[in-house]
Amino acid sequence: MSRWLRPWWLLGHLVIGVVAAACLRLGWWQWEHARQGNTLSYGYALQWPLFAAFGVFFWCRVVRDRLSRAAGTPGAPHSATTANLGHSWSFQREGTATGPVGLVPTVAHSERDDDPEAAAYMHRLRWLNADPRRRLSDYPGFDGR
Repeated sequence: MSRWLRPWWLLGHLVIGVVAAACLRLGWWQWEHARQGNTLSYGYALQWPLFAAFGVFFWCRVVRDRLSRAAGTPGAPHSATTANLGHSWSFQREGTATGPVGLVPTVAHSERDDDPEAAAYMHRLRWLNADPRRRLSDYPGFDGR
């Protein structure tokens, strides 16, 4: 039996089909109200078929994604990229067996020495990371920046 004809996939196909048919029926119902003089219903008559189209579109994307995964086609790696602004920031785990573990940005040594604002920012982050109950507004000398 094909993987896509298993009960969960058939249920998904059925649900999407029923929801799309209901949306189209509601669009037709709104169209009939619009023809009887309710001009607001013209907008709704256009919205309901769009809802059906979005549902079918996203279901097809899910199926296509699962098919490509099943075929072993490697997808694009999920990674966040940012523009290079001259900074060398990276996030690393920090903590000990007795202390909390959190993500703290680290910068190259030269940047820490050259920029006092970056050093103050790093100190605030480490202070916050030391105790998860701390709030930024509790930081000594915090002025809202």
